[in-house]
Amino acid sequence: MKLYDLALADIDVRLSPWCWLVKFALLHKGAAFETVPVRFADKTQYPDPEHGRVPVLMTAEETITDSARIVAWLEKNVAGEPFTTTDAERAASDFYQAWLGARIYPFLGPMLFLKIWANVHEDDKEYFRTSREERLGKTLEEAAATPGLADNLETSLQTLAAPLARHKFLGGEKPNLADYQVMSAFMWQRAVTAKPLYEAPQAVEAWKERMLDLFDGYARKAKSAE
Repeated sequence: MKLYDLALADIDVRLSPWCWLVKFALLHKGAAFETVPVRFADKTQYPDPEHGRVPVLMTAEETITDSARIVAWLEKNVAGEPFTTTDAERAASDFYQAWLGARIYPFLGPMLFLKIWANVHEDDKEYFRTSREERLGKTLEEAAATPGLADNLETSLQTLAAPLARHKFLGGEKPNLADYQVMSAFMWQRAVTAKPLYEAPQAVEAWKERMLDLFDGYARKAKSAE
């Protein structure tokens, strides 16, 4: 299987949280795969240039787009440990995905976008800036200077610390889909900067270390722009 994976100017730096979710899912299943680096602006690199987004997973038989669809396809078609086993686990996964959208990405994104822009390929800079500023309704510099970003993130992470103070993973003794969803957001940050941007609870930091060690340290070995 081939996974089309978003890269910065250094093609070994892979930052997309949605691609990271798929990589964690493939590793969880023990599936053999290779990644194909693509950049932001040149859509001719993509399997379907009109779709123009990653992740895209290509198998011998079909092409699957969108991280949620890819995860569902892997669960159905690839043998191995399931991502979730009960309705309760699936409900928790839905909660954490909604929580990320409401309480993590809105604060983490403005902290990262300017740093990402500084590290994209020169041919991607105008596309990245224009597309993100249209989404934000302000410049990348203005977004980065938004008051309270770190404070809001720290407050949000208290929610994550509550279960992790009592369990090794969000899935309990073993990681499940919720762990991969949440860790993918932190891999987005880790790919861009190694510097601390906010103070995370100790339980969250310890969990992140456990996640980095999974699959023979696959995530820990991933290159950062810094």
